[in-house]
Amino acid sequence: MPLVSLVVEQYVQWRFGLTAAFGLALLTVGLRSENTTCATIGGFLLVAPALTAGA
Repeated sequence: MPLVSLVVEQYVQWRFGLTAAFGLALLTVGLRSENTTCATIGGFLLVAPALTAGA
């Protein structure tokens, strides 16, 4: 399972940059620890680069 997580995180970083990779990590940690603040910030950081790339 850690290998799959590493591959997904590397793909996100390659495609959307470091901010999205950090967002994915925060989202994962937030969901596993049931911390809604961490998950919300991670979700925002994950979506923000995708929105700005389309503009």
